[in-house]
Amino acid sequence: MKTSKFVVPAYIALAHTTVSAQSATVSLVAPSVMVAPGASVAIDLVVDYSTGTAGAGVFGPAGLYGFGGEMITSGPAAGSISGSGTTTAAFLPLGPFALDNPGGSGIARCTAGRLLSQGGLPGSSQVVASFNVDIEAGASPGDSVTIDYEGAVVLSQDDRLVTYSTTPGVNQESLSTVSLTLTIGGGRLCADQNNDGLVTPADFNGWILNFNQGSLLADTNQDGAVTPADFNGWILAFNAGANGPICTP
Repeated sequence: MKTSKFVVPAYIALAHTTVSAQSATVSLVAPSVMVAPGASVAIDLVVDYSTGTAGAGVFGPAGLYGFGGEMITSGPAAGSISGSGTTTAAFLPLGPFALDNPGGSGIARCTAGRLLSQGGLPGSSQVVASFNVDIEAGASPGDSVTIDYEGAVVLSQDDRLVTYSTTPGVNQESLSTVSLTLTIGGGRLCADQNNDGLVTPADFNGWILNFNQGSLLADTNQDGAVTPADFNGWILAFNAGANGPICTP
């Protein structure tokens, strides 16, 4: 079993008194939970928070102040976590991401974000960072990779900052998290119309041939029928390359 980590600095405990109904949850979200071997899957780190009855204070309006922690992958299909192309949300000015050891450990690091310069945010769901998880090229159908978040987020509350942590210490609240499990599909990449295991321009002629024959291989939108709408489905799948959707058959 392989594990790898994506790391951002964690926050220290801050003294506070919680406000009624204030809460924070971290979720990891992918476009699809069914992936192909060798794919590089884009993952969003989403913070969903409620400011409850907290009001404005010295840190500005109640809202997200910052975050830090690790995204940890585990499972037989886990490859590495890539820092290339990783982004933070525009409202978190303290980027950027960088690889800790390019081509080596696969551990990416990021400076923590903060929101003081913009005066806080209203309670809502926010994508605070995006990164890539690389799936093992030799992964088998049914294999999986699970991504978990361990760390903390900080909410501004009146004249205080409140830390919510997955391992809460003194003066910290418990942070709820939602992990993500990706499973290797038993089908094929929808764009691979000639069944050579690759997504290449040759698959365009393959789709036309399958479409003219009424083959369900051409059913790229997986609605159970072969129709002209599948051409747009093939284009979308082709543009996604190895990250595209899985089709059966």
